[in-house]
Amino acid sequence: MPRVSKKREVDKEKQKLFIDDFYSAVTSLKDKDEVREFFEDLLTTEEKLMLAKRFQAAMMLNLDYLWDEIDERIKVTRSTIAGVYQNTKFGFGGLGRVAGRIVELKKKKKAEIVKRFEKVQKGNLAPTLVQAGIGLLIQEKRRLRKQKSVTS
Repeated sequence: MPRVSKKREVDKEKQKLFIDDFYSAVTSLKDKDEVREFFEDLLTTEEKLMLAKRFQAAMMLNLDYLWDEIDERIKVTRSTIAGVYQNTKFGFGGLGRVAGRIVELKKKKKAEIVKRFEKVQKGNLAPTLVQAGIGLLIQEKRRLRKQKSVTS
């Protein structure tokens, strides 16, 4: 994990100001694209991955994954999992709350997709859609053959 230089230490008041400015910047971001752009500019790939893996561990802990499963899937150390666990259970509440919120959003999204798929199946549209897709592919293939024969 990246460390702040001990040789160029900043006093506590400045640290508080820097961190407050950072929080203000994050809360000012308007949408996911702006968040992505901000963090692409601010963090290295390794720093983004480090944060993302910790958040992934928090979501997996929220879903009651075993630590071995978390380690195997996202390749983090036991000490990282332990730290994330401590923060989700005994921290300020932010990490656990947001991880839970994202887990619920993902569950809702998955349920909506399943519901739409079941609706299509009930209407027996699935075979029709597949046939239509195959029909379009055949038409495109014929068009390309004609085009090749004309240019050859």
